[in-house]
Amino acid sequence: MATKEEVMNGLNKVKSRLDDPTTKEKFKDFTKKMQFTFTDLNTNYVLDVVNGEAKSLKEETVEKPDILVTMKSDVFLGILDKKINPVTSYMTGKIKVKGAMGDLLKLQKIMF
Repeated sequence: MATKEEVMNGLNKVKSRLDDPTTKEKFKDFTKKMQFTFTDLNTNYVLDVVNGEAKSLKEETVEKPDILVTMKSDVFLGILDKKINPVTSYMTGKIKVKGAMGDLLKLQKIMF
């Protein structure tokens, strides 16, 4: 199991990918609250994106996030480090994702 600090560092990597000019352009109309739930840490983090810009990343819970990603911390870090295949993890139930398909496809671009 990873620590909260390791998870936050990983989420900050995801957040920083939105700072890339090419990514910003692709996400310019993207305004969503993305909640990442880590079951083994019993915690949630919310990344608030407004017009393609990451406005905040906080440890919190929102009632109705636009995108909800649920997984264990080690799976998340393994995906970021390219040691774990995200598609396989999804197909085997190690990652659960809720949200509109278009939003999920965009999320894939900044996570993987």
